[in-house]
Amino acid sequence: MPFRFAGQRGSKPRPAVILSVNDYHDSRVDAVMMALTTQLENEYFGDCVLHDWAEAGLPSATKAKGVIQTIEQRSIRKRLGTLSPDDFQRVMGSVLQIMGLVNVSEKQQ
Repeated sequence: MPFRFAGQRGSKPRPAVILSVNDYHDSRVDAVMMALTTQLENEYFGDCVLHDWAEAGLPSATKAKGVIQTIEQRSIRKRLGTLSPDDFQRVMGSVLQIMGLVNVSEKQQ
């Protein structure tokens, strides 16, 4: 999916975790997601390193960037795989943290 870089023009195709559900997709042209990146050097608030990235069909170690955004469904090119239940739960924990619905100490327990 093409994701725009903050403060820059243009976009770069990259894998993403789709956060929205089919009922959402049925009523809208967009989908809600978090981009994935292999740039693991810096970890920012809301980022979530995937432990089972190979199982999810990703070619190398990956994290979900702590940036929630929408993209038109027609921009979705193909499905690479599915997150493990553990990684999915951790990504959703990051979403709750980003939204302020859980504090950092609760997420780490």
